[in-house]
Amino acid sequence: MAFAYILTVLTACLFAHTHAAAFNCSEPPNLGHFDVHSCCRMPEVDLGETPAKCAAHIKTLNAQARNMMNGMGSNNNNKNDTNNNNNMNNPAAEFPAYAHICYPDCIYRETGALVENEFNMENVKKFLNKNVNKRDKDIIPQIARSFQSCLDYIKGHMAAVGIKSYAKLPMGCSPLASMMYSCVNAETFLHCPAKMWKNEEPCNVAKSFAAQCNPLPHVPLPIG
Repeated sequence: MAFAYILTVLTACLFAHTHAAAFNCSEPPNLGHFDVHSCCRMPEVDLGETPAKCAAHIKTLNAQARNMMNGMGSNNNNKNDTNNNNNMNNPAAEFPAYAHICYPDCIYRETGALVENEFNMENVKKFLNKNVNKRDKDIIPQIARSFQSCLDYIKGHMAAVGIKSYAKLPMGCSPLASMMYSCVNAETFLHCPAKMWKNEEPCNVAKSFAAQCNPLPHVPLPIG
């Protein structure tokens, strides 16, 4: 009886392992309309006026880009001027492609996490301890570990390709912040504390798929 029970457990474990290892990484599991973002309850963080300040920063960068385009257009014919104006008046231009790099860059700088293009882990921990809602304190150690794991991996990649920093965008934003933001979120998802994890099949399948098919650093890294 005991042997049968042990055999059943081992078989179940083997099946689970086989299932987890059988993912085709080019075909994510079909979870229907399930919201994977609900699997790990993210903490409530008091960012104060920082989001508004950084949103204004993006608008300033956008205005500068408009002025640059207008200046370049003055040397072209009227047709090109019209095309440039139409492009810049497009609603998508209010949220330009570079915003996903420049916005987190601004957030991390304003919160003290990013200092002179380097992540300051002491500042990260101080900010988390001070600004994460008390009910969500359990996730702080994991977020800190996620930051460190992502930073170590990215720094290792930089050393491997022989660079000290990634090239900035023309508007001065570093891609390091956006890479860290995505990496930390993904790493925290994989190691979400049990207290904050929704232990349901879609969530567990999503986690298994991510663990196999999207390991550290969880995001593509530039080569220079």
